[in-house]
Amino acid sequence: MRIRTVLATLAATAVAAVTLPMAAQAAPGNTVVFGDSLPANPTVGDWLTVKGAPVPGGRVNEMGCGTDFLFSNAVGAANGKPVADYTCAGSSFHTGGIPISEQIKRATATRALDSGTSEVVILAGANDTYPYILNDRMPMPHIQENLRVAARDAINQIKNVAPTAKVKIAGYPTVSGPNGEVCLINTGGVGVPTPAVNLREIEDRLDYGLYQAARDAGAQFVSLKDATAGHGTCDADNWVVGIVDDNIGTYNLFLHMTNHGVQVAGDHVGRA
Repeated sequence: MRIRTVLATLAATAVAAVTLPMAAQAAPGNTVVFGDSLPANPTVGDWLTVKGAPVPGGRVNEMGCGTDFLFSNAVGAANGKPVADYTCAGSSFHTGGIPISEQIKRATATRALDSGTSEVVILAGANDTYPYILNDRMPMPHIQENLRVAARDAINQIKNVAPTAKVKIAGYPTVSGPNGEVCLINTGGVGVPTPAVNLREIEDRLDYGLYQAARDAGAQFVSLKDATAGHGTCDADNWVVGIVDDNIGTYNLFLHMTNHGVQVAGDHVGRA
């Protein structure tokens, strides 16, 4: 399975929702979380609930998108602030799904994001990489630069509404091994590297583009690499799910983090 196949499989797991809830007043000194499917982490039941199916236990956030709230709740538990969750699977900075800029606009319209907001977290950007690799064969330096600009603009958009808020832009967890190897099959705690796949440059440039955006706009970049080291797809205790995984904790989406990994990531970002 080559890298284009891996990335196409990842694209197929992204789910976007567009139903919007009624406006609500922000809690004083709150945190607002924006992002894609990694922090949203919806189950099939959550997604069906968004689509109007009467699924018991289905969960929908302030954006009208399905989520299990694991990430945002972990952020709030770590920083001790009430949290508004505007994450949505399939979101990106400038590519597809509900753009992060629209999440920010919605949070502003519902007054979840305002001058009293104390902290904002963004975890997004992966969906701004693989479509350009798959469809356009765009060089990674160009993808990184486009991501930097779009993420910087999103941070500035937030600062225009909440000028005193601490803005954290998070990187992505460890996915590949030291040499960029990815294991879509991990059985008995032993990962099988997928031939002809190397994610090293993609992972590095994704995080560095987000770091550059944070630097340029006066935000804080929060790396997840150390917090998730030793838990990539090829590790025995992997927190990123492959396609075949028989020795892993609970999870909601293939090629995403386990629920434990999502909580660790949220806690790390909240404490940063």
